Amino acid sequence: MSTSTLHYRLPGAGRVVSARIAPPELIPLIDGFYRTYRCAAPASGDRAEAALCVDRAGGGYRVRVPAGDWEAETAEEAVLYYEYELTDALLVDARRYVQLHGAAICGDNRCLWLVGPSGAGKSTLTLGLYTRGWRPLADDALLVDPTRGAAAPFDRSIRVHTSGLEALDLDPAAVPGGRQVGPYLWLEPGPESRESEPRRPDAILVLDPCGDDRLERLGESEALRELLIARLSDAPRRDFECVARLAAEVPVHRLSFPGFRHALERLTAL
Repeated sequence: MSTSTLHYRLPGAGRVVSARIAPPELIPLIDGFYRTYRCAAPASGDRAEAALCVDRAGGGYRVRVPAGDWEAETAEEAVLYYEYELTDALLVDARRYVQLHGAAICGDNRCLWLVGPSGAGKSTLTLGLYTRGWRPLADDALLVDPTRGAAAPFDRSIRVHTSGLEALDLDPAAVPGGRQVGPYLWLEPGPESRESEPRRPDAILVLDPCGDDRLERLGESEALRELLIARLSDAPRRDFECVARLAAEVPVHRLSFPGFRHALERLTAL
């Protein structure tokens, strides 16, 4: 059985992240992940880290990483674990940024940041705006320059569960750049469909998918609290100073919505 090795380097990083994939049937499923970060095998002077290894295990798969192993019964499950661990490995080289749990998308001469916990709808709304001609800048992680307050492009695939597509009344086959893997649509927009330059937000939306249809401007102190909750990085003073400036300078709204189509209309009208 042949084994493939894929190599990735985050822009500006001195380290190459390598992944060894033994089961050949997984290659077509993961080939699009972080395509713009793919690179050649590390040269002798480069640092390399074999961060991931995927093998067969019994009737399923094992995704091995330094912190432990994931056991997956299906190829679709193995793909989820692989993408999760690859993202984690790449973000190690993003420590110069303030990292927020959020998404950023640009359109109509605006850049909106969406923040909120897992399951709040960041990826689903990003996909919905993408189908309306907006350009994704980042999903899952906002890499914010601590001085400028601008989010750098982060080429992560956008993953949306079938239930999110149904809520948006979207046919997966009609989403450009999308492909179905199990119960998820993975969206990998080409370079021409992505925002390629760092952008400061024109507005930041704190998502509340369980509330009434309401858009509420937050005061500076509450906005700061929500941005601190969204923080992924761990440089307390630097991170606090950065998000405090954002809370003071950028409109921050809480977007409560009973359904994703309501939220899309709110976002496009903002």
